[in-house]
Amino acid sequence: MSAALERRAETIKLARLLGVGPEDLPDLDEVDPDQIRLLRERATDRLFDASAGALGAVGAAARLVPSGISATIAERAFGPLLCARAAAAVDPAKAVDIARRLEPEFLADTAIELDPRRVAAILGAVPDSLAVPVARVLGRRGEHVTMGRFLAYVSDAAIVGAMGVLDDESMLRTAFVLEHKDRLDHAVALLPADRVPGVLRTASDLGLWAEALDLLDHLSEDRRGPIADTLASLDHEVIGQLVDTVCVHELWESLLPIVRLMAPPARARLAAAPAFHRPPVLSAIVAAAAASDLWRDLVPLLAALPDDLVAHVREDADRRGLIGELDAALAATPS
Repeated sequence: MSAALERRAETIKLARLLGVGPEDLPDLDEVDPDQIRLLRERATDRLFDASAGALGAVGAAARLVPSGISATIAERAFGPLLCARAAAAVDPAKAVDIARRLEPEFLADTAIELDPRRVAAILGAVPDSLAVPVARVLGRRGEHVTMGRFLAYVSDAAIVGAMGVLDDESMLRTAFVLEHKDRLDHAVALLPADRVPGVLRTASDLGLWAEALDLLDHLSEDRRGPIADTLASLDHEVIGQLVDTVCVHELWESLLPIVRLMAPPARARLAAAPAFHRPPVLSAIVAAAAASDLWRDLVPLLAALPDDLVAHVREDADRRGLIGELDAALAATPS
């Protein structure tokens, strides 16, 4: 994953925890993303640990009260914040039984305040009949950070149900701020085959190419191949918008591996887009190949470009003292 994209995602999540906008945290622009994540996790721990003793007793008392009464007390007396703090002390089966009696709006309010790490057993027992209405509410509210915190803890059935009620924009924004992105490939595998190409169209319509590239970054090569071909089929104007985004945010390490996975006809169509014919773009690609060791990913694109543009790339590489690396990659790539 691009460090710039990772930093941006972590900043969004920290801003959500603090109740501010990402633009209010400009001092994080150069901070290591792992440090931002650590700060967020420690701040969350501090919030929950401060009230663990008293609210733990409240949660433990819930096992002695009928679920219907517990639900009424939760909604009318405690509210979402206190319920979220006390949830870890409630037996998982009891917690789910209480949740069945609460309105989706209240459950969504509570989900916003939860720390999923502390209630993993409860989340793993949540059926899709509960997950779906709550996901619908959170999606309508734009609570992408909240939804992104739960993927690693809920069942496959709940994932499928929840994703089914989210539109493509919500799914894309949620995937971008997802915790445990190693689970993303598995989650996408659970979706209908045509869902991710629809997300690409949404990325084009809404200017969310950075988020889309981040999503593709976390998919297996087998899953990315067909999606890459779909990307190449987009109009040249749309591809130009994608290339502009990649240049501005320096995301060639995300795009070039996707180009390599395209079928030759799809790659040829992509390479025919005028956006790839601009000298500054070609120079940026050479610089990125050197900085991130993307020579193997660059070679297939070169093979699809016209001869005069290939000559420009070679001249640029030669000026930078990189022609040896480029030729070595060409020699090592089967024709």
